[in-house]
Amino acid sequence: STAECPAIVPRCMWGARPYRGTPKPLTLPLSSVYIHHTFIPSAPCRTFAACARAMRAMQRFHQDTRGWDDIGYSFVVGSDGYLYQGRGWRWVGAHTKGYNSKGYGIGYVGDFSTTLPDPDTIALVRDGFLPCAVRTGRLHHSYTLHGHRQMGHTDCPGNSLFREIETWHGFE
Repeated sequence: STAECPAIVPRCMWGARPYRGTPKPLTLPLSSVYIHHTFIPSAPCRTFAACARAMRAMQRFHQDTRGWDDIGYSFVVGSDGYLYQGRGWRWVGAHTKGYNSKGYGIGYVGDFSTTLPDPDTIALVRDGFLPCAVRTGRLHHSYTLHGHRQMGHTDCPGNSLFREIETWHGFE
């Protein structure tokens, strides 16, 4: 489709701290996408203010508690209709241990163990972000899609969201 790519809220708009150290560039196009849920915050964010606050809290946790260079996710999905730039298109993230340089890590804000994100929030990634990433040459046209749990010891992205992404194009 020739649909435009979904809007991505840049770091400056959500109040990101600077990256610590020197980011490592990704080699594009990437071959995989890893779907996550944030678990904490456990409630979906439904306004820009709430989502920006969630982004700052996650970045603080990832930098100060985990000792990472930046927020781990490549992109984060709010329930306000927007994607938020984490490490973005060009830089290796810290989302899926052992696979960070192979794919983008997309985190849904919330705990989706027993409930699903809103249908439009699902569509934002499935029908907007992923085709856009392929079309713009950042994601290989024959990409594979995985839930975080398939790559490590975790329940992430929650049972409900995992059952949903099993139906998406590229799921393996």
